[in-house]
Amino acid sequence: MNRMLKVARLQLNKRDVSFLVPAIIVGMVMIVTAIIAIALQRAGLNSADADYAAGARNNLGIIWSLPGFLVYYGVQAVSTTFPFATALGATRRNYVFGTALANLCTAAYLAVLLSVLLLIELATGHWFFNIYVLDNYALGSGNVWQLAITVFLGTFAMTSIGGVFAAVWVRFGSKGPTMLGLALGLLLAVLILVFVPYFAEIFAAVTGAMIAWIGLGVSVVAILGTWLSMRRTSVR
Repeated sequence: MNRMLKVARLQLNKRDVSFLVPAIIVGMVMIVTAIIAIALQRAGLNSADADYAAGARNNLGIIWSLPGFLVYYGVQAVSTTFPFATALGATRRNYVFGTALANLCTAAYLAVLLSVLLLIELATGHWFFNIYVLDNYALGSGNVWQLAITVFLGTFAMTSIGGVFAAVWVRFGSKGPTMLGLALGLLLAVLILVFVPYFAEIFAAVTGAMIAWIGLGVSVVAILGTWLSMRRTSVR
């Protein structure tokens, strides 16, 4: 356990990447959203209209802005520190699960950050000018707990996915991520082909709890895949 904690501390040592960059991305999304919202209001859109709130809650800028960085974060966490960690005495299991612990810390940080910002958004009447950034349908329409759980599990899943792609690269070289990506793409295509006639029923039956369990399952599979890939990886 002590070595796992040391690996987690190693991964979180780059505080600018772990904590500052996500905050900057969120800040940029807020600024861009504010500019667009104010521009639309100046163009004549009535922000007091009930339809305005319904439309504004479709803004998913905060959703689309973070996954790319989070996957990259997961990739660099595994690909850049593995030789150093093993040289300090960490086993491969310590390394994989210590990295997962660091990803959990990052997920908790983002969940707390966005929850606090959502509380401020709600308390200020959506930033004083009816600017909807975090109060959107995908994050619970203003439900702080739903936002926190969604962000936490989503962040953990994205960083774990990045980690497994990095582990495959470390283990098999540049062809590894390509083959993994092709395999996942083929699996997704087969699933779509099989289940496309039932999409309406599936989407109607989906609940927030189901999505949470799916996200957690993806994270667990990705972590196990990372460990299996790194069990026989040579240190280079």
